[in-house]
Amino acid sequence: MLRRLGAVLLLLTAACARPPVAEDVSIEIEANDRVRVESQTTFNDADAKTPAALAKIDAARFAAQHGTDGWSARFARVTAEDESLTVEKHRGKISRVMRVVRIPTSDLQNVFADTNITVNLLNGEGWRELAFYPGGSMRATREQRQHFESALTSWSAAAARYYTAIDRLYFYLNANPRRAPDLFADLLGESDGITGPAVLEEEAPLVDAVKDAMEEIATRMDQQQDDAATFAEEADLIYNPFPARMTVRVPGEVVSSAGFTKDLVIEPVNLFEAIKALEGRWISPDPLAGLLRDDEVKSSIMAWQPRRSTQVLSAADVANALREQLQRPESYQVRWR
Repeated sequence: MLRRLGAVLLLLTAACARPPVAEDVSIEIEANDRVRVESQTTFNDADAKTPAALAKIDAARFAAQHGTDGWSARFARVTAEDESLTVEKHRGKISRVMRVVRIPTSDLQNVFADTNITVNLLNGEGWRELAFYPGGSMRATREQRQHFESALTSWSAAAARYYTAIDRLYFYLNANPRRAPDLFADLLGESDGITGPAVLEEEAPLVDAVKDAMEEIATRMDQQQDDAATFAEEADLIYNPFPARMTVRVPGEVVSSAGFTKDLVIEPVNLFEAIKALEGRWISPDPLAGLLRDDEVKSSIMAWQPRRSTQVLSAADVANALREQLQRPESYQVRWR
């Protein structure tokens, strides 16, 4: 069961690592009060494993081919001094579309006029600053928000049952630490079954409850693999107002920055990274978190790690903690000389 669960988790993580349609934008501030904006749309046919993903690629490809996609509309709102369009094809199908415009920096706000993002450029004595102030995302439809909340409620309830079962097991093990090797070996499927039952009769309900909770999560993921990528995509649409992965380049030495990841990048929301960030919040060690990290989970190591768990945990606690992880910074600012 544990191997199956690990395989499902890793499959979902890999499936959501590259969306079927990837949007990347670079904003390069130039020294002559101009800005070069490049959008790149990539169609990842090889990673589209579901009918929904294939349909999304087909729709996005049709829009790009006919100039009705989002970036065509955004660039149409500005008067470009220079512009270019590059279309790459693979086996007769569009695989990548790249658009470049060079515009006055004062026109950069117009590129994002359809989003809830305020762009601000400041000039100081010996420095300049570019800032993005994102409001709430308007990218998700009401149906997408409803679907996300429904899925979040379901998954959070399953996770809460898992945390509760682990808490009861750890309470017992903290009082009976010598039983940890046998119980973890059984939990992780490492018992040899030769030397007799490693789990005592009174211990079986505790271990079985954890197994059942993990099995429930695995079953849900097996049944909802097609839905998992949609769930991850909806998280980005709901919590991220930026319509693409954004990279900023400036013409001078960076003095300070805030909000960005390294290399002045604004990343899309990554649901599975947000889930992994919850590790250690309620229980430690966490077998599920180890699987998400693709660790080689061994009972001989886990049995002797310090154990910590939370006694009372509801599905709402799990859902609210995940929502906190999905929240974006209030601003993205970079200042340079």
